[in-house]
Amino acid sequence: MSTELKNLSDEEFIKRLAGRLISIKSISPDSGGAGEKERADEICRILEELGYKNYRRFDVTDKHDVVRSNIILRVGEKEERLWIVPHIDTVPVGDLSLWSKDPFTATVEGDRIYGRGTSDNGQAIFLSLLLLKNLNVSKMKYSLGLAFVADEEFGSNYGIQFLLKENIFKKSDLILVPDAGTSDGLQIEVAEKSILWIKFKVSGKQYHASMPFMAINANRESMKFFTGLDAALHAKYDHTNAIFTPPSSTFEPTKHEKNVDNINTIPGTEIQFLDSRILPEYDLDSVIDFIDEEIRSFQRTSQARITYEIIQKEQAPMPTSETARVVLELKKVIKELRNAEPSTVGIGGGTCAAFFRRLGYDAIVWSTTVPEVAHQADEYVVIPHILMDRDVIMKMIS
Repeated sequence: MSTELKNLSDEEFIKRLAGRLISIKSISPDSGGAGEKERADEICRILEELGYKNYRRFDVTDKHDVVRSNIILRVGEKEERLWIVPHIDTVPVGDLSLWSKDPFTATVEGDRIYGRGTSDNGQAIFLSLLLLKNLNVSKMKYSLGLAFVADEEFGSNYGIQFLLKENIFKKSDLILVPDAGTSDGLQIEVAEKSILWIKFKVSGKQYHASMPFMAINANRESMKFFTGLDAALHAKYDHTNAIFTPPSSTFEPTKHEKNVDNINTIPGTEIQFLDSRILPEYDLDSVIDFIDEEIRSFQRTSQARITYEIIQKEQAPMPTSETARVVLELKKVIKELRNAEPSTVGIGGGTCAAFFRRLGYDAIVWSTTVPEVAHQADEYVVIPHILMDRDVIMKMIS
């Protein structure tokens, strides 16, 4: 192990990692970035500095001809293994004017480290590397596996979905994905909603704004369509499940692409995206069929034409059992260390755990984190949260 890294306190070690990794942009090419390769290069350097040179790297070339990088490390000879699965990609910055700090500089203020990706999913990366710094292999009850994965923010095709085809994991493994949680660390996620992302194109006819009778205003028709679709979806899919927060399905218009450059032109095309998080009991194909019918109904009275492209479609798998060994062991350790009873919950966000569950693996999502900062301006991570989770994982494996 590097003497420099070894001699750092755990808190200083986390700060050093953040300084080296947050400055590296790791954004999907689908969001205009260059992918994860450069950040993976740096993680590999850190692994070698920590004395772990036996990692395996899986580089996958995506549809943009960009290399997407994954790293696998196994430590220990025990047959049973606990896997920690952080993702190394991040979302874009968004509106830079909303940031009070440089998003690609790890800014330390007290117990917080600010920067894009510090929470999602830098916290899990820092935790994983911190575990390696503190491991005593001779005292491990389980072997430790680390899977630093790509492409989580845009569907995981080049990340965990690729790795699951490589027979890296076993059904008997304990799988923990530190990609969601609460500030007290007392919620263990065992279920996720289905995800449906759709890109809609509303086509009208562009014309000068002074002659609206010559145009088909795609902007107006788009607003009318989405207002109606929003109401119809919420009315149709109105079941609730108390394990989730919120307990209902959600259908949110999000990204909107640029239409025209000038005020005095009526737009002929509108591009609007819909992010839906749907309770597992609903079949996504039936939701799509319902949207098709809503389009047909709208077009009976509108001159605009509507087409769409499905960007992401992930039917939620069956939840991880609350009696699965990974759930019971994590609950036991949390209760012992934090003197409180953890609960099992479901979430609307998609994580790598869903892909494990779909194949019959018992996977959970857990961490101690500030839940409202991911994807936000001035994203941050709280250093004591990482140290608390270090203690939990170390006790699980030793």
